[in-house]
Amino acid sequence: MSRRFPDDVPVLTDGMVTLRPHRPADADGVVEQCADPASVRFTTVPRPYGPQQAREFLELVRREWEESSPTSARFWAIGLGQHPGPVTFAGSIDYRPSGAGTAEVGYGLHPMARGRGLAVRALNLVLDQAFGEDGIEVMHWRAVVGNWPSRRTAWRSGFRVEGTVRQLCPLPGRAQDGWIGSLHRDDPRRPCEPWPMDS
Repeated sequence: MSRRFPDDVPVLTDGMVTLRPHRPADADGVVEQCADPASVRFTTVPRPYGPQQAREFLELVRREWEESSPTSARFWAIGLGQHPGPVTFAGSIDYRPSGAGTAEVGYGLHPMARGRGLAVRALNLVLDQAFGEDGIEVMHWRAVVGNWPSRRTAWRSGFRVEGTVRQLCPLPGRAQDGWIGSLHRDDPRRPCEPWPMDS
């Protein structure tokens, strides 16, 4: 069954963070996030990233929601505050179901929103949605080796890092070694292993 965008996108909130549909007014924030050096270093965002790339991303978000197939990605803008109150753009989060009971999550924050634990809150809201309505049994996470903020977010939410895979992450120019982790729907949402001392 297809969904109407943005009307049929579930709004998720914990009172501090709200996950909501993206909107055209987010474009400037998307550019600022994706042109940031940390995003360029650790993600597959186009280089350079400008207004045209933001418009293409927002169109992709709309298409994925409206297609609403078992493997369509679920995207949300990360906002601050309770819906329908202030929902300033703070980043994006998504998960991509495989159609076989698993999915892979991805997230990124606007530079001004980092360092406040917002990604953990957003991730837990998405996990509730994925393990609930979508019936996902195992969520996977991956990140380029060295992306410690992403790893800390996953670690705090209970993901177990399964290992390091050579050239797991295809970034523009060359593939990079990557970490990969997993979280089962019945796993506790708290660290399941010590934080690496070499971070």
